[in-house]
Amino acid sequence: MSICFSAFVEGSTHAIDIETLEGHRQRNYAALAAQAYMKQCHRVGIRPYWDCMPDNTGSIRLAQSIGLSLDFDYLVYWYTIQ
Repeated sequence: MSICFSAFVEGSTHAIDIETLEGHRQRNYAALAAQAYMKQCHRVGIRPYWDCMPDNTGSIRLAQSIGLSLDFDYLVYWYTIQ
């Protein structure tokens, strides 16, 4: 239904990525997966890192629901190659 994993690793910092099957969204599976991931991170000394686009309110709410808070903002340039 939902998977949470380290999408990027730099030393002991692991970037969190979560995917939930489309038919199973809005059922709290992502939060459960993220909570289990966070618990494991703390158990083994990993520093979890979460980022998302500012308009991804669902991701922001999920991060806040598992105890994360905004640490910093950064600018992203986006363009399409044709």
